[in-house]
Amino acid sequence: MEGLDSMRTLTRTAAVVVVLVGALAGCSGTAKAPSSGGSPAFGVQPTGRTVTITSLATPQGTTPVTVLGVTVDVPTGDTSSTSTLDNGIKQLVVHDPAQKRAVATVTVTPVHGANDTAVDASSQTAEAQIAATPGWSDVSLSPAAWKGMPYATAIRATLTQDDGSKRDTILVTVRDAKGTKTVGVSAEAAHGQLDDSAGFAILRTLRFEG
Repeated sequence: MEGLDSMRTLTRTAAVVVVLVGALAGCSGTAKAPSSGGSPAFGVQPTGRTVTITSLATPQGTTPVTVLGVTVDVPTGDTSSTSTLDNGIKQLVVHDPAQKRAVATVTVTPVHGANDTAVDASSQTAEAQIAATPGWSDVSLSPAAWKGMPYATAIRATLTQDDGSKRDTILVTVRDAKGTKTVGVSAEAAHGQLDDSAGFAILRTLRFEG
C-alpha cells in the first residue's frame, strides 16, 4: 500500500503543474499550451544554484488572506480572488489593478503524505512545461533555502510578451511539515525588477497556519 500511496501522491502533485503553468501563462498573448510529451525524473533533486528566500513579516498596509491553511499578505489596493479547482485544489490570484498580469499566484494542493519527492515531482514537471511553452526563456530549477520551510525548490524564468517587453517570474514549490499539502507560489514583475517587486514581497509572506 505504501508504494501505491506514493504513486498517487506523485501523480496528483504532477497534475497540479498544469494549473501552475496555466497561471504563469495567463495573458501572455501568443503562448500556446505546453506539450505533454516526456516524463520528469521524479525524486531527483534540483541541481541549479541555490535560491535564498527570506520570510517577510506582515508589512504595513496589507491584509492577510488564507487559503486551506496557507496565508499571504495582500497589499491594500490589490485585489485577490480564490477559486476551487479539481481534486480540492485551491488557487489564490493577486492582481494590481494597474497591471494586466497577476503579480502573485498561490496554488494549494491537498496531498496525502506530501514529501520532498512530491515537491521535486511538481517542480521538475513545471520546469519542463514552462521551457516548452513559446515565449519563455532562461528557465532554471534550483533548490531553495527558505528558513522555516521543510523543503523548497525555485524556478526562475523570463517571458517575452507580444510587444517585446519582458517579465521575470519565480515559482517556488514548498510543502508543509505535516505532509498534508504542497504549495506553488509564483511572483512576477518587469524584467530586472523581480527581487524588489510587490509580487515577490507577497511570496515572502507565505506561511502555514492551522
